[in-house]
Amino acid sequence: MVIISVLMHLHSKKMQRTVSIFCFLFFLSPSYLFAQQGVTSWILDRMQSHSPSSLHLLKAYDKLPSHLEIDRGGTVISSSKSTDALYFLDASDYESALISMSTNVHEIGHAYGGLLHYAELMSCNCNKTFKFEDIQQGFYHGPGEEYWIEIEEGYIFPSNELSETISYDLQTFRYDTYIEGTSSKQAHGVIGLLDELNAYYLGSKYQYDMLPVYKEVFGSDYLDRWVMHSASEMTAFFEFDFFIKEYLLYAKNYAPATYNYLKNSPAFRKAYQTTHAKYQQLTIAYVAKIEVEKNSVELNYDSPFWEDDYPRLKERLDSGIYRGIELDFLK
Repeated sequence: MVIISVLMHLHSKKMQRTVSIFCFLFFLSPSYLFAQQGVTSWILDRMQSHSPSSLHLLKAYDKLPSHLEIDRGGTVISSSKSTDALYFLDASDYESALISMSTNVHEIGHAYGGLLHYAELMSCNCNKTFKFEDIQQGFYHGPGEEYWIEIEEGYIFPSNELSETISYDLQTFRYDTYIEGTSSKQAHGVIGLLDELNAYYLGSKYQYDMLPVYKEVFGSDYLDRWVMHSASEMTAFFEFDFFIKEYLLYAKNYAPATYNYLKNSPAFRKAYQTTHAKYQQLTIAYVAKIEVEKNSVELNYDSPFWEDDYPRLKERLDSGIYRGIELDFLK
């Protein structure tokens, strides 16, 4: 092969490492994506060491066929992968790859979640199928930790109805996109918001895991750079926690049929509880890790979270207004 012939010209120790990375990536993926060399293989190698659950997500998505098709009683239901597993990666250099992989993990979390049920039904040889009037969404948390929910679309109102109750002083960085916006995620109401909570969790989990690589790339400046690139994603927990609770509070007050439907959906409650708990625990671990690292290096940030949004969100979330919501959905 051409690749092998080029590698043979390298110094033996460097060649051994390159070949080992090549073999590892080639044999664990059915496509060429994970057989690329250079910066791409460097970041994938670091993910294998420090964030294996993130790498598993990319591999699981990459293994899905480009076109997914289910035949049930003569009715064919089909979907397609929206993009490649590394589409959002900037592999121009190590720094860009390290930082952009968070966005890549976030976006592939969306893409893989949307196809989870297809993958299951293609392999189960069973009579289960989709109901076209349902909103379908999957949630990946890690190897063997995947959730799927089917919600009747008629119960779900779009998120922009919250513009009636969310005051201007609580309109955050992502408010326009996810509450006032016109995307399908916004149209899917609380399911779209939960999908975003999960995707931001996946990106934040990657960032948290990769602290040792920030040390490798940025040297003594690692803590500032880690916080710089983690703060917004970690703050997204509080933002989407607020959005989802506002949605459920609105439903409780103005759309009780929706509220009771979601409250009595074990699949929705399980996905919500699990995603919320994992992300909340991650933000706590993030703050604790910063306190430890500050003993060794200086941090030039007053807060580990996005200062424009975090204080007002935290005050609202701790106010007690959502106590009933928490008892019904998160306990």
